[in-house]
Amino acid sequence: MSFPAPKPKPPELPQHLHRRLVCNQGAVRAVRFNVDGNYCMTCGSDKSLKLWNPHKGTMLKTYSGHGYEVLDAAGSCDNSQICSCSSDKTVILWDVAQGQVVRKFRGHAGKVNCVEFNEESTVIMSGSIDSTIRCWDCRSRRPEAIQILDEAKDGISSIKVSNHEILAGSVDGKPASL
Repeated sequence: MSFPAPKPKPPELPQHLHRRLVCNQGAVRAVRFNVDGNYCMTCGSDKSLKLWNPHKGTMLKTYSGHGYEVLDAAGSCDNSQICSCSSDKTVILWDVAQGQVVRKFRGHAGKVNCVEFNEESTVIMSGSIDSTIRCWDCRSRRPEAIQILDEAKDGISSIKVSNHEILAGSVDGKPASL
């Protein structure tokens, strides 16, 4: 007769501060890990986006190109690109290694609150205070959005992309699955 294996302990939440990153970006509007959790990005009110190694606490690169504060950022599935959005009504696609702007997408009528890549990192979705979600093709040179979703009755505050669905949070109080 054998006894059952002991039940594993549930994962515990961190109890202590591991490291503090000194960003020097004014107000930090968002902090995001890349897909594998090895790097993170900070979005600042100083109009910059910074890439960090959070495990060592070292800043790797600063990306400057927005005209107002950076509100959100996301990393591509292969870590080669970053997209960011800003109060300047733009979405920027960055080359991580070069630190250069690949594309600047314009079309929102108000500040852009959130950005997210699709799973293949071929399309960027952006949500704005103008009550729209716009989908931008990263591969083509098209200046306009490939799709505009305008079902929200107020500003889009957050988006999450999973498979071929977009979850959107809106100031209208009605989360939606599109």
